This record gives sequence, structure tokens and C-alpha cells, in this order.
Amino acid sequence: MTETQRDVVELLSADHREFDRIFRELEQLLGSTDPADLERKRALVDEVSIGLVKHSVAEETQVYPRVEAEVDAEEAERSKHEHDQAEHTMKQLERLDPADPQYDAGIRSLITEIREHVEHEEGRMFTELKARFDHAELVRMAEQVERIKAISPTRPHPLVPNEGGIRTALGPVAALVDHLRDAVSGRGRHEA
Repeated sequence: MTETQRDVVELLSADHREFDRIFRELEQLLGSTDPADLERKRALVDEVSIGLVKHSVAEETQVYPRVEAEVDAEEAERSKHEHDQAEHTMKQLERLDPADPQYDAGIRSLITEIREHVEHEEGRMFTELKARFDHAELVRMAEQVERIKAISPTRPHPLVPNEGGIRTALGPVAALVDHLRDAVSGRGRHEA
């Protein structure tokens, strides 16, 4: 393992920057009723939802158990609760038509939820991870996160508890179903 490999904090922070890039584009489209903008909003919500679900499952299975056991159990619980809120919002967005006025309200809620989560996570949890674990361990955690993201579900499943063991056990089945649904619907293949 070389010292140039990205560690888990760098990896997750890069995800956060990507989510914020999508959110900024979505904010430019809020309020528009133009059919092309509505289609673009749906594509961006799909893109960010897929990324958020994969990111969340990876954190819940690979990072939060370590935080809970070795850093601060309260921090891990808070983050799982924040993920749960965002999953419910994503599920609502999945069911709405982009022309529905509640769609923009849902986008605003998701943006607020995720930005607050990121601010908290980067402001406290990531600092504590860097202080607690050496670089090699943080790199190993990043590798585990990448492996889980590759096989994670692509849709929110708010009824599944945000516990690492449960997500690990149910994740492959949910991922298979999600990937099949995405293939049939074309979800996630929109032009970015």
C-alpha cells in the first residue's frame, strides 16, 4: 500500500463534493416548468440518489461500525439517523413526477438534509477518524468502502434499518432488484 492512495476521508469527501455539484445544478432548475428542465431534474435526482444510496450503505457497513466501536457511538447513531431522513426524502422523490410542486420541495429538503449531514460529518467525524486511525488503516477502509459501493443497492430502502450487519446481509438482494429495475426503466443512464 502506498502513501499516495486515497484514504476513506478523502474518498467520502470527494463523494460529498460530487453531490454538491449536482445539488447546485438542481438549484438552478427549481421552479422551472420547462419540459427539458423537468427531464433534467429527474435525471439529476436519479444520479444523486444512486450515489447517495451507495455512499450511505458503504458508510453504514464499513465506517460507522468502526466509529461506533472505536471513536464515538453517538456520532455514528446521529449519522445513521441523518441517512434515514434522506432515504425517506429520496423515496418520496422517486414516487413523484417532476412537474408536481412537491417535487421541488422534496429536492430542497434533500439538499438541506445532505448539506447539514456533510457539514457535521466533515466537521467532526472525519477529524476524529484522521486522529484515531493511521493512514494505512484509513486507506484499507477506503478500499472496503469502494468494494461495497460497487455492489450496493441503487435505490433508497427506508424500511431497512441503517445497521451495518443488516445492510450487509440484505444489500446484495436489494442491489440485484434495484439493478434490474434500473435496467428496465433506464434509470441512471441519463446524459449528465
